Amino acid sequence: MALEVGMKNSVTLTVTDEMCADHLDSQLPQLELPHVLSTPSMINLMELTCAEVMNKHADEGKCSVGMAVDIKHVAATPPGKSVTCVAEVAETDGRKVLFNVTCTDENGKIGFGTHRRAYIKK
Repeated sequence: MALEVGMKNSVTLTVTDEMCADHLDSQLPQLELPHVLSTPSMINLMELTCAEVMNKHADEGKCSVGMAVDIKHVAATPPGKSVTCVAEVAETDGRKVLFNVTCTDENGKIGFGTHRRAYIKK
């Protein structure tokens, strides 16, 4: 079954210490970053949520890779809290797929935007 506009996938995970911004500052400890979900970790969750649905629909010998992200991170989530990412297919164009992505925690929306991926040979 091919991907179609409107198809959705969701992934929920618990924020760990390793996903927090202050974990990223080990090479520049003077930054004193906060102990909350980092933007790169949130984007990683968004990419994985999109990749999961694409790879489920991939032809034999194919997988997907990220091409572009346009993301806003609008609220902090501390470790121990759950984050859910929902990815919805917004557009398909041959081997390329555009997703609308949203991440939420128990307090509401923490991030949103778009992510584009493409199928490639493994």
